Amino acid sequence: MIYEKFRSQIAEFEEILQKLATEIASGIIFERLQPMEIWKKTENSTNRLIELNESLKDMMLMLKPEKEPTINKYYLNMAQTLKNFKEILFQKSPEPLANSKLAFEQLRKAVTDGSDYLILMREIRDNPSPIIDTILRLREAAQTKGPVITIQASEDLQPILNRIFQRIEKLRASLLMAEKALAEVKHQIKLLEEESLHFSTEKKALEKSEQNYEPKKEEKEKKQLSLSQFRSKGE
Repeated sequence: MIYEKFRSQIAEFEEILQKLATEIASGIIFERLQPMEIWKKTENSTNRLIELNESLKDMMLMLKPEKEPTINKYYLNMAQTLKNFKEILFQKSPEPLANSKLAFEQLRKAVTDGSDYLILMREIRDNPSPIIDTILRLREAAQTKGPVITIQASEDLQPILNRIFQRIEKLRASLLMAEKALAEVKHQIKLLEEESLHFSTEKKALEKSEQNYEPKKEEKEKKQLSLSQFRSKGE
């Protein structure tokens, strides 16, 4: 389920940040190292943070879409800092240690920004959007085709639990029927749109044909003659 993946990735994200913070504090990574030495010590952590940043952003947007501006703000900030760190290390310079210093500052910024980012992640983990949470749990119940949890209960409670699970089964069946009905409605709407487009095209072609139509000379003369004859008879 998405919640399990979300929690797992939050824990991994935090673990990598703590590892980098420890290595910085202990002097394993410091600004006087050559750029490629810094990269060698941080490559795996940096690349994994980039991957986790993308994945966690997508899950947070799913679980709490109303927080989109805040989520995107933290995501872009983290992504840009990690990108700067990597690009500075690989930038050619007559003073490589100057690059090391700049990159080291970006790395420390990534650790600080990531710590703030974790607060938002935990908030969304503990308080997802109620509607989204309900939909995800119902979807899981439908996909598993049965109870999503196992409950040990006394014999007195067992009939109640059975009724609950039966209702879940009925709800699952209703969801499947609703999905099929929705698919049929979409299909019918598509057919109506195609027919409407076809009708509109034919109507425009007919109107254009009528506008471009000019009576032949003989037809004009015949109409004029008929009118003349009509006046003669009237006189």
